[in-house]
Amino acid sequence: MADIAVSVLDSITDADPNQWNNVVEQSALGSVFQRHEWLALAEATLDLEPKHVVAEKGGNPVGVFPNFVSPIYVPGWTKVSTSLPVRELVSVDPGFGGPVVTGSEDDCLDALFDGLERISGFGTLHHTVRTNDLGYVRYGKPFAKRGYRPVNVNCRFRVHLERDWDDIRADMDADRRRALRQMDDRDVTYRDVPLEPEPLRETYEAYCRNIERAGGETFDFDFFEGLVDRLGDRVKVFGVAVDGREVGRYLYLLDDEQSTVHYYFAAIGDEAHFEDNPSELLHAHAIQWAQARGYRYYDFGGTGADYRDGVFRHKDGYGGEAIPTCQWQKGLSRVGWPAFRAARSFYRKTTY
Repeated sequence: MADIAVSVLDSITDADPNQWNNVVEQSALGSVFQRHEWLALAEATLDLEPKHVVAEKGGNPVGVFPNFVSPIYVPGWTKVSTSLPVRELVSVDPGFGGPVVTGSEDDCLDALFDGLERISGFGTLHHTVRTNDLGYVRYGKPFAKRGYRPVNVNCRFRVHLERDWDDIRADMDADRRRALRQMDDRDVTYRDVPLEPEPLRETYEAYCRNIERAGGETFDFDFFEGLVDRLGDRVKVFGVAVDGREVGRYLYLLDDEQSTVHYYFAAIGDEAHFEDNPSELLHAHAIQWAQARGYRYYDFGGTGADYRDGVFRHKDGYGGEAIPTCQWQKGLSRVGWPAFRAARSFYRKTTY
């Protein structure tokens, strides 16, 4: 490992975009969420402090491990936890991360883990690695050797696109199939929504109404603008109209590295539009669009691994495969980490 140098970048702008993306593209575990453009977007528009670990050989990167320091999050106690003078180190949120290597895995992983040891400053409670590829199980023992513990409380639903559309539709539950049948005699049309200022603003406003109705927190508009500016060729927005009236839009991320289309943002601005089944229509359209373009997977996005949760049940209804979100955590603060775990445990016991 003597010929591998390791460094920690305080900004993704310190890395050459082509060299960084080459590592992501050459690795079997790379994804759109580890690309230079995504990390630059998160850095520019969110309250995150970059701490990206890079392993280099001969001046060229052979391994990268993107991370951000962000406000701590305790479910149910968001306002209190985010006001505390403590932070968490996450790879990567929003999105997914994990180490990406193209050189010797033994040497690169050791170098990247050594680089992580430099980051754990005062007030950083823990490091969490969030991945979206089951291939990361190959690093389970190296993570354990470095003091990490597996955490499996989330999952995603994914549809394999090699199958015929009729078979995919047949695997959906009765409610989803019924919703699609109800639209067979309606005038349903789809369109690619332009990634231009006015349509983007309309999509964003509908997205905000959608999230606020569900009681969630929205991204600022500059995140949407940056998404288009930095990853425009990886962004797709579909709109659906029923009987001449638009009833919803969905925004997707195209993960060419993982041959996956990610459902990412819903923009159904009017609750009355749910009567026209925009969710079922847009998912059906996007799945067939992805099949026609040779993508391997359609990803419905993450959810808590809890059959009682409404989001879990809704996504499960589309017949996709439940994929665990492989995560590992390591405490970095001897005092703060046990306190955080106790608070999290208390919340789970009193909520679930």
